[in-house]
Amino acid sequence: MVGGVNLGVRFLLELASLASLVAWGLRLDAAWPVRLLAGVLLPLAAASCWGLFASPKARFTTAAGRLVCEVGLFGGAAVALVATGWVLPGVVLAVVAAASLTVTYALGQHRQAVQRARG
Repeated sequence: MVGGVNLGVRFLLELASLASLVAWGLRLDAAWPVRLLAGVLLPLAAASCWGLFASPKARFTTAAGRLVCEVGLFGGAAVALVATGWVLPGVVLAVVAAASLTVTYALGQHRQAVQRARG
């Protein structure tokens, strides 16, 4: 049961992280075309990294690549929220992400995902 709940939490973390990157990009102190590009391209790059290294159907399936991508996305999103001025949501995102990653690796869910991807 814990594993299923954790997978749900991870999905919500992914969505919140992408939304955080959009918010940060759109709130940059720059001209509106730059803000728009940052608000679109940064989450797109993060989603691409996730799809290549951390998703259940990742093309490159290594535990190290997955961990770097997860920590990069969740950590970057938490930093983006704090930089935007939303400190409490940034701290909450970081704490929930750290707890979820701990559960993921304690339960071996990262290995299961890699094994399923390799078929």
